[in-house]
Amino acid sequence: MTTPHPSPSDLLSLGEFSRRSRLSRKALRLYDTLDLLPPAWVDEASGYRYYAPGQLERARLIVRLRQLNLPLAEIRQVVDAPAAAQAEQLRGLWQREQQAFASREALAQFLMDTLSGETPMTYDIRVRRVPAQQLLTVTRHVLAPDLPQAISEGFAALHRHLTEHGAQLSGAPLVIYHGEVTEDSDGPAEICWPYRGELPAHPDFMQRPEPAYTEAYVTLTRAQFQFPEILQAYAAVQAYAEAHGERSLQPTREVYPRYGGRDWSELEPGDPAGEVTWPFVPTT
Repeated sequence: MTTPHPSPSDLLSLGEFSRRSRLSRKALRLYDTLDLLPPAWVDEASGYRYYAPGQLERARLIVRLRQLNLPLAEIRQVVDAPAAAQAEQLRGLWQREQQAFASREALAQFLMDTLSGETPMTYDIRVRRVPAQQLLTVTRHVLAPDLPQAISEGFAALHRHLTEHGAQLSGAPLVIYHGEVTEDSDGPAEICWPYRGELPAHPDFMQRPEPAYTEAYVTLTRAQFQFPEILQAYAAVQAYAEAHGERSLQPTREVYPRYGGRDWSELEPGDPAGEVTWPFVPTT
């Protein structure tokens, strides 16, 4: 049995619904296209859109959520959730928005300090000569939000392969950045572990020699590794390297010694967690 079309007299026209919901006709057409707020009925002959009065509550919720500058995909998560779960869904999304704002605020402060010539933080920058070594590596194209997981999984995979085949771990694991890793740029990042010994070929990993080089480096706590604080450390080692030598062909990198044998997940915010390094060719 076919359900009869609702009578237009029981529905609201596009214009009336727009007025009552405070959503523009353009927005309503967009939300229809995205299936976020489709009309209750479309007259096939005229193409006119009609909305049920009961849709006003959903429309008004969308309006308020848009005032929070939430993306439409996240708004859908809230309005599509059961009524009893909507508040909790929004709470989780808003916490992420607050964290993102705090990160942008810290980045803005860092840029303002940099542009004004201020140095809000000082570092104990050191220099070392890194000998030639053999690396087992895996390369990942990854954006900034997914970088920590990619590093963790990469280190675990490299360590498992090395130990399974009896290779000797000859240094701390490191990540070499062959390009910027940001919200928009995906590197690539080369996840590496120095080793000695013979290894069989593996389709997921590369074995390659790394020539000796000199680098400026600074040790950071786990908390200092957070963005954008880590940018200050990079700026500091870069400035030191440029003041004491010439740019090396070796890309910048991060080294992750296992302090006290502990993994990253076991470290407290104030514990030393790794090193930001800047390879350079000393002139003195």
